[in-house]
Amino acid sequence: MEIDSEEMIRIQKEYVEFFQEHTGPEYLVGPFVLYNLTPEDRAMAAQGIPEIVTKQLIPIEWKDKGAPIQPFLLE
Repeated sequence: MEIDSEEMIRIQKEYVEFFQEHTGPEYLVGPFVLYNLTPEDRAMAAQGIPEIVTKQLIPIEWKDKGAPIQPFLLE
């Protein structure tokens, strides 16, 4: 069964809306999602994330706020 492009776009929009409504705060979700991937998968996932998030927000600005989840991260 194939999904046409309009249906795929609709499903993607619904997924993004659902994810945004049911996750948070960003300073915990971002690092948790990214750093619980294998290094290979992390590199692929990071390609879709703005560099300011991976280079500035996660390692610098969110570091102290994300300290409680540190024991749960793979790295």
